[in-house]
Amino acid sequence: MEKMIQALFDTEEDAFKGLQVVQQLDVVKDLSIGEIYVLAKDLDGKIAIRSAKDTSEGMAAVGGGILGGLLGLLAGPLGLIVGVAGGMIAGAAGETLKAEELSDYLDDIAANIPDGKAVLIAHIWEDWETPLDTMLSPLTTDIRRFSINEKFFLPVQTEMDKLEADIIVADQKLGASTAQDGAEWEATLVDLKRKKAALQNKMDKHHDYREKTYREWVDQHPQSLEEHDLERKTRLEKRISEQKHRLEQLRRDR
Repeated sequence: MEKMIQALFDTEEDAFKGLQVVQQLDVVKDLSIGEIYVLAKDLDGKIAIRSAKDTSEGMAAVGGGILGGLLGLLAGPLGLIVGVAGGMIAGAAGETLKAEELSDYLDDIAANIPDGKAVLIAHIWEDWETPLDTMLSPLTTDIRRFSINEKFFLPVQTEMDKLEADIIVADQKLGASTAQDGAEWEATLVDLKRKKAALQNKMDKHHDYREKTYREWVDQHPQSLEEHDLERKTRLEKRISEQKHRLEQLRRDR
């Protein structure tokens, strides 16, 4: 299943080790990585955001104009439900991230990272949770998983449906309006259409990113099938089939 995972670590060094664990699980095909980031918060409340796409890169600092893909586009529905520990301490992270024009999703997470700690955020496809939980257990047990479809895409589609319904109502009200309230309904209609266009643009970008990610996942698999034992090969074949099916769905939905 396609997921977003969050794991809280006591130090940035532990988070980097966690990142390496996730990368290694991708190498042996226990999961598939779309994107992976580490957010570290120092004792003064300042946030550093780093990314590493593959095992050869190490971690590079990320600026507002560079953060891409799904994490760079996430907002609202998923960001509102995240929390990395009970009784969180909010710091200056929100202001830091807003200044860099980063996503609302990362903004919400960073505001809830305790000072001196770090969070690993990864967009993955995971068939079962045991490998990741087991490999991360020496470093952290605070691991949270979120379904991309349930926590982001379905709420966004619901928001789009509501905007479209509101536009119909506003258009009807405008048609039946008097000179006195016509200008107000016209302004409301313009605002609703603007919001719909902005949301549609975000949905289109999400769609493009997901299609690209699924295509990469599917293309990576065939060469590695023969490298695994029967149990892992069977599991990987099932994952490939599910990812291909999802890719076809995304293409049909264009």
